[in-house]
Amino acid sequence: MTRIETYSDVLQWLYARNQFSIKLGLEGPRHLLQALGNPEQGGVYLHVAGTNGKGSVCANLAALLPSVGFKRVGLYTSPHLVSFRERIRINGTPIPPDWITQWMKKVLPVLEELNPTYFECVTAMAFAYFHEQNCDAVVLETGLGGRLDATNIVTPKVSVITSISYDHTSILGDTLEKIWAEKLGIAKPGIPLIVDEPRPHLARLAEETANTLNSPFFNLQDRFNETNLRLQGQYGEYVLPADLRAEVHQMRNAALSLLVFESFYGKTLPSSEQWLPGLRNARMPGRTQWLEGDGFLPVLLDGAHNPAGVEALAGHLRKLHKGKPRIFFSVMRDKDFAALYRQLHSLSDDIVYLDLSRNFSRALTFTELCAGLNPEEQKGLREAVISRDSLEPLLRPENGADYAVFCGSLYLLGEIIPVLLSYYRGLEEFESMLKAES
Repeated sequence: MTRIETYSDVLQWLYARNQFSIKLGLEGPRHLLQALGNPEQGGVYLHVAGTNGKGSVCANLAALLPSVGFKRVGLYTSPHLVSFRERIRINGTPIPPDWITQWMKKVLPVLEELNPTYFECVTAMAFAYFHEQNCDAVVLETGLGGRLDATNIVTPKVSVITSISYDHTSILGDTLEKIWAEKLGIAKPGIPLIVDEPRPHLARLAEETANTLNSPFFNLQDRFNETNLRLQGQYGEYVLPADLRAEVHQMRNAALSLLVFESFYGKTLPSSEQWLPGLRNARMPGRTQWLEGDGFLPVLLDGAHNPAGVEALAGHLRKLHKGKPRIFFSVMRDKDFAALYRQLHSLSDDIVYLDLSRNFSRALTFTELCAGLNPEEQKGLREAVISRDSLEPLLRPENGADYAVFCGSLYLLGEIIPVLLSYYRGLEEFESMLKAES
């Protein structure tokens, strides 16, 4: 049997499960949790699936729940950016390394016998931690899809699906209808299903699913007016402040979160003075996150990695930010990388490709990117390595750009944040986590 003594040992063992392996299905997670005493049972869950926006909605919900008396709120998200501990939090505080180590020492025989995937192990760890720490409520983000995702073994108090688009098509299906069906797999009998779906035929499929399950159904599209920012909830009407979010897609995410929050609460929400501060302060790192540094270009970190995500990012930049961006881009090979690049190229002809293939086998190489583009599209494209010496000159304002954007992959953000720590403000949380792990 493997010997686990330190937190570093734990990470080494977990990553050997292959961080990027995918084994969809509920039989494995169910057997694992049964062997561990079913720590997921008895929990109060809000379950969130979707293609884009689910991380932001999860962060919003975790920030809203304390305002109505939920004192210990768990949050489970993926992937992490710089620290494994980001995935599992209570009241914003990451899971302690010592707890992880002691839990792994205790359950390692079970894990090695059942041979679960990386995500199954981490999901079981999250359930165990939230149970031991007596969480009043837990916000659960699906890893991939929904129907066969390891998180889908719980019966939540509310099921949520954020906006969907083409992503992971080789696994979830090559049409929006197939992807939507996988996401709708988190719906449960009698449990409210809340979605944000403007396309009538997909909305109709969701409503039919809810009706079949005898579940209350709500679509943000029917209840939120983007012009006056009024949200018609199940029990009351609410008006979001115009300055709540600068991005249109994040304002919709905030409205969806409030609709979910009200459904979970089960009655008209108290005065906005009670819950609005939490919503204002809620942020998911790496989602339209601006950084400032003295003597350097303003930087936007955004995890957009599929056509709909990049379209939302592009719309935000065109609407609110004048001037020319320098776009730092990386992408996984299984994405429609040429389409994503062309979307970004329409914003700027100053694109720097950061090749992650040395660290991630799924990452697209610079050579592969160029092979998928015609000579005209390659104008303004260059390559750089992720290091301070390489990037610092490109982040200086005297080099022809007005601001910088890092996008295309959350894994890129995980690699770039440690490089930016020393000369950009707003990354202190990551700095403290990295120190705790060193």
